[in-house]
Amino acid sequence: MAHQHTEQTAAATDPLVFRWYVGGLATWFGSLGLQMVLFPWLAAVVLNEGAFRVGLAQTALMAPSLLFMVFGGAFADRRDTRALLIRLHILAALPPLAMAAIIFSGGLTFAWIIAYGLIMGTLSAFAIPARDSLLSNVAARAFGEDIQRAVMLASATQFIGQLVGIIIAGAAALTGAPALLLLQAATMLSGAAMAKRMPAAPPVARPAAHPIADMRDGIRAVASSPVLLPVVVCMFAVGVLFVGAFVVLLPLMVRDVYGGSAEEISLVNICFWGGTILATFGLLRFGHIHRRGLTLVCSLSSGAVILFLIGVPAPFWVMCTLCFAWGLGAGTSMTMSRTIVQLAAPPSHRARVLAIFQLGFAGGGPIGAFMTGFLVAATDVHIAAWIPAGTMVLVLVIIASTTRLTAITSHDVAPA
Repeated sequence: MAHQHTEQTAAATDPLVFRWYVGGLATWFGSLGLQMVLFPWLAAVVLNEGAFRVGLAQTALMAPSLLFMVFGGAFADRRDTRALLIRLHILAALPPLAMAAIIFSGGLTFAWIIAYGLIMGTLSAFAIPARDSLLSNVAARAFGEDIQRAVMLASATQFIGQLVGIIIAGAAALTGAPALLLLQAATMLSGAAMAKRMPAAPPVARPAAHPIADMRDGIRAVASSPVLLPVVVCMFAVGVLFVGAFVVLLPLMVRDVYGGSAEEISLVNICFWGGTILATFGLLRFGHIHRRGLTLVCSLSSGAVILFLIGVPAPFWVMCTLCFAWGLGAGTSMTMSRTIVQLAAPPSHRARVLAIFQLGFAGGGPIGAFMTGFLVAATDVHIAAWIPAGTMVLVLVIIASTTRLTAITSHDVAPA
C-alpha cells in the first residue's frame, strides 16, 4: 500500500506530463500556422477572390466558434479531456488530406474552401476548451501552484508552433499547396500520439445535467464574476476589432498595396508571431506579474495605436516592423488574459469558462472578418484599419471606467 502511494505521488508530480501536453499543443498550432497562410492564400491569390469573399472565407473558418465553443466547453467538462483530444487530432487530419486531393485533381473551388473552413472551425471549437481545461491539471504536476509560469510556457509553445508553420507555409508558391496540406495532416496525427502518452483526465464529479443547463451555468459563472466578465468582454473586442483586421485586412493589404503573394503573407505573420514569442519569453524572464489587469489594458491600447499606424501608407518593411510591435502587445495580452481566467475560473466550471473566454476571442473573429471584408470593399484598406483601431480605444475607455479590470491582481483567484 505504501509503495502504491509513492507511485501515485510520483505520478502526481511527473513533469513529463507537461512536456507531452505542450508537444501536442505545438503540433496543433503548428498545423494551424500552416493553415493561417495557406487558407487566405488559396482564397485571395490562387482563386483571386475579392475582398468580400476573402472575408466570407475567413468567417466560415471562425464562425463555428460562435455556434459550438460554449457547447464544446460543456462537452469537455463531462469527458476525459485527454481521450477527447486524441479523437479531435485524428479528425482534424482528415480535412487537409481531402483538400490536398481536391487541389491535386484540379477541382478547387470557393465552395470547397468554405466547407474546409466550417469543418476545421468546428473541430477547433471542441479542441480549444478541452486543451485549456487540461492545462491546469498538467501544470499542477509540473509547477505546483505556479500556474502563471505554465500558462506562459504553453503560450510560448503555441506561438512558436504557429510561427514554424507560418515559415514553412511561406514556401507554398514553390512546393504547391498539396504537399503542405499533407504535412499539416501528418502534424495533427503526431499530436494524437503525444496526447496518448498523457494520463487519463476524467471530469470532476458533479450531478448530471442537460448540456444546455451546463452551458447556462457556465455563462452565469462568467457574468456574475467581476474578474472574469471584463476580461471576456475585452477579448471579444479583440476578436471583432483585431482578429478580423489581422486575418482579412493584412492579406488584402499585402496583395493590393504591396503586390505580394504567399511569401509576403508569411513574412507579415512571421513578424507578428515573432513579437508574441519574444513578449512571452520576456514575461517568463521578468517573472511574476502582479498588476495583471492593468498590464492587459496597456497591451491592448498599444495594439490599437499600432493598427492605426498600419493603416498609414508606408513601405513594406515599415508594415512588417509594426506587425512585430503589434505581436509584442498581443503576446502580453493573450498571456495575461489566459492567466487571469485560468486562476479565476471555478474548477467545476473550468472548461466552460475557458470556452466562453475563447469564444470572446475566436468567436468575435468571424464578426470582425465579415465587417473588415465589408469595410475594405466599401472604403479602402487604410480606412479599414483606422476604424477598428479607434473603436478599440473607445471600448477600453468604457471598460476601464465601469469595471474593476485595471484593479485585477495576482490575488484574484477562485476558491479551491
